[in-house]
Amino acid sequence: MEHRLNLAKAAKLAGISRRQIQQDIKQGKLDVFEGDVTVESLLKLYPDTRLDNERELQRVARIQQQAVHKAFSGIEPSRQSLRHQVNRLQIRLQEAEFRIGEYERLLTESKARLEEMQKHCDRQQKQTLAAFLGWMAQQYRQCRG
Repeated sequence: MEHRLNLAKAAKLAGISRRQIQQDIKQGKLDVFEGDVTVESLLKLYPDTRLDNERELQRVARIQQQAVHKAFSGIEPSRQSLRHQVNRLQIRLQEAEFRIGEYERLLTESKARLEEMQKHCDRQQKQTLAAFLGWMAQQYRQCRG
């Protein structure tokens, strides 16, 4: 696993400005991953870089390796844990379905009120409301799939 440093730390260890690091990255002289400079490319470009925290880098690499190992070690959650998760998800689903029902009722009521308003409007207002109601219906159909 390669070591990476943020730009400020890389510049400090290499004894150069952060701006210089950014220029080196733009020119393709330094390798970056997710915004961090790889230690290997930093040492290639600036061999006098002092990695005072080499021990810290090794410790981080060890922790990362152990985390990867734990993630794929095949440890299965207990039945009780799974049951708890399923119950929690069922409750969240019921709450979401209730909210969707409330939103649909609000939409239906809004549509009915706008249609009633349309009856008491002049021609231009009726056209505007008809266009708005058409847009609402289109949006609703898109959301429902």
